[in-house]
Amino acid sequence: MRCSRQTAMVLVAVTFICGIRPRAQEPEQTPTAGHPRWQVDVQQFGYEGFPRKSVRPLRLAVNFVDNDHVAIAWVTPDTTPENKRNAPRVGEPACLHAVILDAKTGLKQSQKDWSTPYYPAPHLFGLPDGRVLICSDNSLRLLSVSLDIVREQELPNHGTCGSLRLLLSPSKNTLLLSIRAEHSRHLELLNVQTFAALSNWREEQGRGDISSETAAFSDHWLAGYCGVPADLCLRRIGEEWHPIRITGLDTRMDKRQRVPVSFVSNDVLAIQRGVTTVATVSGDVLFKITLPKEHYLLAPVTSAGEQRFAVIEGRLRGLRSEPLDMYPFGSNDRALVYSIKDRRAIFSLKLKGTSPWTPWNIHEHFLAVSPDGTSLAIFSDSLLTVYPLPKDSESQH
Repeated sequence: MRCSRQTAMVLVAVTFICGIRPRAQEPEQTPTAGHPRWQVDVQQFGYEGFPRKSVRPLRLAVNFVDNDHVAIAWVTPDTTPENKRNAPRVGEPACLHAVILDAKTGLKQSQKDWSTPYYPAPHLFGLPDGRVLICSDNSLRLLSVSLDIVREQELPNHGTCGSLRLLLSPSKNTLLLSIRAEHSRHLELLNVQTFAALSNWREEQGRGDISSETAAFSDHWLAGYCGVPADLCLRRIGEEWHPIRITGLDTRMDKRQRVPVSFVSNDVLAIQRGVTTVATVSGDVLFKITLPKEHYLLAPVTSAGEQRFAVIEGRLRGLRSEPLDMYPFGSNDRALVYSIKDRRAIFSLKLKGTSPWTPWNIHEHFLAVSPDGTSLAIFSDSLLTVYPLPKDSESQH
């Protein structure tokens, strides 16, 4: 007879309590977080964590506009007597909310709302000149720090923000739009200040093998996958793909496999293959990030100075039991900030991740680094917290 869900969760909890193993030693001690500069509950601005019958918390985007301002945004589905008992669906009427806060105090500076079709993950970016880039419905909007519209432009190829992948370069000077079609993707590279198209191309999808596919970009480089069998590749804008060769790292992949890769500065990559390798585009390894078993890194978040990047360390939690139909799940574990100059982690903060005791109570975290790399913003469970970061080559005990 199959165990009940309640019994299964007790088994998971007992397994973790009785089977705790010491954490693997790290090569050097990472400075831990001190006291936060400030913390605010964003519910005071109208944020609602679980609208209607949602089972996952409503995502909130957070970004520094400049060193003095933090921007947050979220999309709330409209509630009517007809849909109040149903979970929100992509495309139904909704409202996009944006708020600007003082980065030193957390006090609200401005707030505006726009009507938009519902999509769960809003697109919001802070730019080096103190402006805000936001995507709503089928338009890109460039906003002032007071959220007034400076420039607005419709997305190409009849794209919408809900079906769009939007990437900002580490320098925050260029923007990559990736719009899905039935068997392909249309990609367009834009100048963030003028929205002028710098380059555009199409990539075919749906084949058994990876032919060529863009995964990350900077102002001058594209990183992705090419060849059969697939390899991790680079190319300059407008040139052909070529495999990247990193000292001591095999970049070749099995059929349909994809190795996660991100740019953490214009010429530096983070490649996650077991150990995360931080290397230059010319193949020189700067440093490596080694984690305990069943731990992994999520996509890095860079500062505008291109010298620091923040990342969430996740870990697999829970019991693996096929007869009980139970498997480990990903849970946020730590927030880390790395210095490219010092080639090490300079900040670490333990996060409250989703627990095997209560896997239905999901805890997600979102990070942002200030342009000068001196502050880290973390959003979780309706709380927005800003921490000061140490200087390069400065230790904390």
